[in-house]
Amino acid sequence: MKIKSPNKDYTGVSASVPFCNGVGETEDPYLIQWFKDHGYEVEETPEKAEKPAKEKNTSK
Repeated sequence: MKIKSPNKDYTGVSASVPFCNGVGETEDPYLIQWFKDHGYEVEETPEKAEKPAKEKNTSK
């Protein structure tokens, strides 16, 4: 998930996540909650369910 720093120009490492121009990424649920609790914006990414499911071949 994308994590957006309150400082849009921040480049560095926070809570082990590298940021460039105020944006970092992590999939760690603990860190995501930590960032939410500390005023960072967390951009929820669409679930993997968005990928098309394999279609069953019903033709005979």
